[in-house]
Amino acid sequence: MKTVITWLWLLPLPLTFAFEVLAGSGWLLVVADLFALGTALPILLRTQTTIARGQVRPLGLLSLAALALLLALIPVALSTTLSLTVLWLSLVAVVMLARSFDAPWQLLLLILLCVSNIAVPLLMPGDGLTFAFAVSTVIVAGLSLGLLLRMIDRSLSERQATAAEAERRRMATELHDLVAHEVTGIVVLSQAAARSDDAQVLRSALGKIEESGTRALDEIRSLVSSTAKGPGARAPLASGPQSLSDRVSEFGGHASLDLDLDPALAEAVPAPVWPVLDRVLAEALTNVRRHAGALVPVAVRLSSTAPMGSADSQQLVLTVANAPGPGGIGSGGGTGLSGLRERLGPLGGTLQAGPAPEGGWVLESRIPWDPAAD
Repeated sequence: MKTVITWLWLLPLPLTFAFEVLAGSGWLLVVADLFALGTALPILLRTQTTIARGQVRPLGLLSLAALALLLALIPVALSTTLSLTVLWLSLVAVVMLARSFDAPWQLLLLILLCVSNIAVPLLMPGDGLTFAFAVSTVIVAGLSLGLLLRMIDRSLSERQATAAEAERRRMATELHDLVAHEVTGIVVLSQAAARSDDAQVLRSALGKIEESGTRALDEIRSLVSSTAKGPGARAPLASGPQSLSDRVSEFGGHASLDLDLDPALAEAVPAPVWPVLDRVLAEALTNVRRHAGALVPVAVRLSSTAPMGSADSQQLVLTVANAPGPGGIGSGGGTGLSGLRERLGPLGGTLQAGPAPEGGWVLESRIPWDPAAD
């Protein structure tokens, strides 16, 4: 139906031409109609086709159509009458030019075409002024329609650009969340293996490196597959408290890591919150490895700002604190914490990170218990 509507402007042309021939409007008017139909109409058809296909519009040819219609208005003016065929084609050209012009000379052609169509009826004896007023109303309507379509096209382009940028940022955040944790662990294990001459340690480190690399590869494949199906198609991996325990166990066998997770509190956590908590913990542990080292003591605690069932504004708090360390593999790109804040934002959550008073580093995230309400 949409395709049919976009081509409805062709229907009046055979009617107007037949009316002017049968009404005996004169050979000058017929010549003007035939010239306009033979030169401007094919260009307008091609322009409409490119618009329908979403291709680049041939503005050079569209400008030639406007020039052809200006030339067709000369015999119309000499015949001291009004050509409905030329007027209709001019109206279509005005709409297309107003929608697509991008150069000053194209704007000048648009103005000349509008003014000429309004000026030609003034040469008619008798009711020329009345016809000029009617034509001016039609031309203004066509010009308004073209400018409206121009605004819609620009708005659509801006929305597409915004969506593309949002998708790029989502992909960057997903890749950082999925890969950074595993790659950081691989680097730490590689460094530990390089410093050891024990064959058992080397085999253990290589085995863990293989497991981390396999997990990272599976995550990347899952991300690519879900992106092909559309934004947001990827299902969250974390669905319960076990995800936090898994993150802790993956951190390293020799690290001193304390997980304070109340089972009753964890049972009451809403399902949409677990994927976010999982990403917060993964980023926090990755930063500990990167900045403090893999062997520093780390404390992970999941708590609430108010008792469960309290009428107060209750928030779920995930705190990850580490003691001072000798240093890890070095600083990252600085996108991890900003990405976490973007994840917490839609849930009404906040993120704070900074040095602890007694030394070390503390990362604290707060999420409302009822994120959907916020």
